[in-house]
Amino acid sequence: MAIVTGDAGLYGGPALARLQEAGFAATPMASATDLYRAWVGQLFDMVVVDVMLPDEHGVSMVRHLRSMSRAGIVLLTGAGPKEGPLDGLHAGADMCLPKPVDGELLAAALTRLAERLDPEPVPLAQSWQFGADDWQLWAPNGRVAPLSFVERLVLRQLAASPDVPVSREHLLRVLETAAHEPRTARLDLLVHRLRRKVEQRTGFELPLTYMRGIGYLLDLEKAAPRQASKF
Repeated sequence: MAIVTGDAGLYGGPALARLQEAGFAATPMASATDLYRAWVGQLFDMVVVDVMLPDEHGVSMVRHLRSMSRAGIVLLTGAGPKEGPLDGLHAGADMCLPKPVDGELLAAALTRLAERLDPEPVPLAQSWQFGADDWQLWAPNGRVAPLSFVERLVLRQLAASPDVPVSREHLLRVLETAAHEPRTARLDLLVHRLRRKVEQRTGFELPLTYMRGIGYLLDLEKAAPRQASKF
């Protein structure tokens, strides 16, 4: 989870301490730019956004995050009782909480949000499947791994070619032309982190094989963990 706020007091304040006590691994960031840079290689399941940021308005940031992710979003707003929360909800926030934020309230809100984002496993057919408009990858055991924008982009490219490996060069071109990502996106690091996240979330190894000198092959029909090539 990321907390994006220009309020330095929140970093070491009681609200952040309460989140840590509640079991949340909160990564504080001082600006929207910090989050966008981190987002290239790391997915945050939930993001707490301050309405007042040094480089972007919080509502604008919520709208941008919602366009590229299914992450849970909480907007901290100091605006009036109507306009601020309404703007945030219309932009795509799941919740809007008033500032100064109460640690107990924030922890309780995030706990409920986390429960919604991590549904109970549902047995599926003997294959991997995409869900939630391709923002989730469901393992054959019903466990779910949420996907970031670039992870979703790469997996959809691979899934579109189930019998033919997709070259590294093609995937790099896809990443370089993605509207929300910088040209410096690193494919190998992305794949490494995606494999690790899928295994941690589902208990299954992602059925993605690297064929040296040829490219990547994704086999979503594979029902059991497979031993993929490492680099």
